[in-house]
Amino acid sequence: MNAFLEIGTEHLPSRFVKPALEQMESLAKNLLAEYRIEYKNVSAFGTYRRLCVMIEDIADKSADVQKEVKGPPAKLLKGVDGNFTPQSMGFAQKNGIKPEKLVVKETDKGPFIFADLKIKGEKTVKLLPEIFVKIITGIEFAKNMIWEESGLKWGRPIRSLIGLYGTKVVPFEVAGVKSNRNTYPLTAFGRKPIKVEKADKAYYVDLLKNQPQPILVLPEERREELLRSVMAEAKARNYHADLDPDLIEETVYFTEHPVAVAGNFDLKFLTLPKKLITTVFKTQLKMFPVVDKRGDIQPYFIAVRDGVSTNQPEVCEGFKKVMSARLSDAVFFYENDKKESLDHFKNKLAERNFVDGLGTLLNKSDRTRDLAMWLCDKLGQTDIKDSVTYAAGYVYADLASSVVYEFPELQGYMGGRYAELEGHEEEGQAMAEAYFPLSATSELPDTLAGALVSVAGKTDTLAGNFLIGQIPTGSEDPYALRRQAFGVVRILLEKQLNVCVNDLLTKAFALYPNMDSKKAMPLLKDFLFQRLALLLQQRGHQANTLNAVNNWDKLPLCEVEKLVTVLEKEHGGADFSAAAEAAKRVCNILKKADIANEKIKENLFELPAEKELFAALTEAEKQLSTTTDYKKTLAVFGTFAAPLAKFFTDVMVNADDKDVRQNRLALLVRVRQVLTQGLVDISKL
Repeated sequence: MNAFLEIGTEHLPSRFVKPALEQMESLAKNLLAEYRIEYKNVSAFGTYRRLCVMIEDIADKSADVQKEVKGPPAKLLKGVDGNFTPQSMGFAQKNGIKPEKLVVKETDKGPFIFADLKIKGEKTVKLLPEIFVKIITGIEFAKNMIWEESGLKWGRPIRSLIGLYGTKVVPFEVAGVKSNRNTYPLTAFGRKPIKVEKADKAYYVDLLKNQPQPILVLPEERREELLRSVMAEAKARNYHADLDPDLIEETVYFTEHPVAVAGNFDLKFLTLPKKLITTVFKTQLKMFPVVDKRGDIQPYFIAVRDGVSTNQPEVCEGFKKVMSARLSDAVFFYENDKKESLDHFKNKLAERNFVDGLGTLLNKSDRTRDLAMWLCDKLGQTDIKDSVTYAAGYVYADLASSVVYEFPELQGYMGGRYAELEGHEEEGQAMAEAYFPLSATSELPDTLAGALVSVAGKTDTLAGNFLIGQIPTGSEDPYALRRQAFGVVRILLEKQLNVCVNDLLTKAFALYPNMDSKKAMPLLKDFLFQRLALLLQQRGHQANTLNAVNNWDKLPLCEVEKLVTVLEKEHGGADFSAAAEAAKRVCNILKKADIANEKIKENLFELPAEKELFAALTEAEKQLSTTTDYKKTLAVFGTFAAPLAKFFTDVMVNADDKDVRQNRLALLVRVRQVLTQGLVDISKL
């Protein structure tokens, strides 16, 4: 037997649908486990108007269960008169058994009274109403509505409910809507109900697919039909569709039967920058651009309507009118911007606040320029310093432009286009790349100039926010500081920039001369350390190895990764692992020790093990002082394994003689310095 739930709603925003379906599946599985009901499979699927969950081969009753309930201490079982006490009788009554059924069992805290209960399973058909209601009310949305007397908060008003167990209707009610077996066609095709006779996924999918106006209720089928339809329209024009993954995902969830509608647009619109056209298409119009093999935009569009119709020419004309209006607006904004210079836009930044307490956007622009120039000097990139200075100085200018006001996602890109119009092509590319990477995995700046401007801008934002205590906590991150920190770390590491985090932050904080960075510096370093640890883990490194690297912030991040790589290889060796364990023991001994003198006196050595450890220590210090090779440096640690093992076997550190004891502790202090205070601290492995 199968069970089926459909929630019929008013039009849900496409971004709500997939998370809601994922929650429905999870809620169903958790509730079935809670109610002890066995099943074969649970699957959630649906559209912006119908959210469904199918439970296949569900058991006809919940499982019986043996339950042991702990009660009062055993001394309260019976009184001196031999009768059950009020406490034990109350405990028995509460659990639905007679006092004679109570037993005494030993626990860690002594003997206690227990009730051994056998709870019989209930029929599934009786439990499903409660389960279905909990699934519906358990779904959380980014935004909610309240539309009826019960005050249920939900993404959109619920208009119909289907609850089936086999062929029978499961009766329940939510938000004033009672369950039945009726679903409904596409909005444009009336409200005549479609009766769902049984809880069967294949049957339900085919039932909706075979309606006069077909509904593709499975997201994977809609995706397949969308791609087929869009690509066919592009191919008919001998071009390709720009199949943006985000737009595909969004379209799948705002349609029930996607149908491509293609048309052309005026050639004059091709004078707009490419990304401006595609942004209008994808964000405002939800249309797919058409491109040639080189990726150049062609004068066609592919829109998507919901449902099949015979009047496609009229529909196409409607899409074309809307598209022309939006592109005409873009032309208006773009042409107005071209009348002004980047200096004009940059000066307007003085009127715009960056963050309360951190000055204006013009102040931020100046700091970004200064930090980018410092990076050029630090890296010895004098040949690109002029380009970097220009790009960093104007990188935020387009925030005052009309196009970016209308399309914020084009910040940086439009500034780059305006710079190109003024004859600064290389600088324009750096400005266009200054916001990269846009996500944890998206592309990095292609040019070194773009990378330096990006690092400078992001680092300034991080430094400023940490100075005023605007630090992300929990899920709160209004200025996307986690993403910006991840971007800084990725660029420094993947572009192999020879600059360390400590120097970068020191300079960034210095550009806020009237603010104290003593508290902010360690907090921001730790914030970047967390991003670095995550990035290294994503690149195949062990999660905890970075913890053993001393002064990671004093090394370029590319060097940190090299050190981590060698450390992971060396750590696999027996001698190195033994030395790491011994290092922990050394640290633990010295934590509790009272060391009066750290000077080692060889004449106080009494045993060969002391002398051997001192000889190994002296040789290790000599080797470490003459090599910068990570592999050779870490190999030195393995040489301590045998002498340390012998030392701990043969030598009693806390000798009765005070001078001998102090000398042995001084020896261990020097050993600790080598094993934990150089490049790495192997005691943390």
